[in-house]
Amino acid sequence: MTTPERPETPLLSGERLLTGWRPTLQLFAHRAILLSFVTALALASLGYLTLVQWLIAVPVFTVIFVVVFDDLSTWFRHRNDRWFLTNMRLIYERVGAPEENAAISLDKIDWLRPWAWWGLRIGFTVGTATTMQFVHRPRDIRTRILDAKAAFEDGKND
Repeated sequence: MTTPERPETPLLSGERLLTGWRPTLQLFAHRAILLSFVTALALASLGYLTLVQWLIAVPVFTVIFVVVFDDLSTWFRHRNDRWFLTNMRLIYERVGAPEENAAISLDKIDWLRPWAWWGLRIGFTVGTATTMQFVHRPRDIRTRILDAKAAFEDGKND
């Protein structure tokens, strides 16, 4: 989902904001329900659950994934993440935690890999990586970043 906000990070001379993204609760919930559904389906296929038990198991497993396996803390940790794409950089900001803000030149992005339908793994040339969590259409985000990166690198070679 595109975010209308502007980054707190000052833009460089000649830098333009192209778009931005942030996590959505909807994707977090979809992920938890999918994990529960698959777990219940696997148990049912092995003969451990009847249809009625399966219908009860899905919401129970959802609660287990969210609470016991610490998914809820993952949501709270990432719900204030903001990602901004400019014609020069990818900017990360966490609302309420400015000490975690970071920006990286587009030419320092080495690879981008969609992670299921709720995230995008981003690898950097320095050997580190990060994940944009719970964002809509990670494949489209990948394309936008790659297009901006290509344009940035072409502009540097002029």
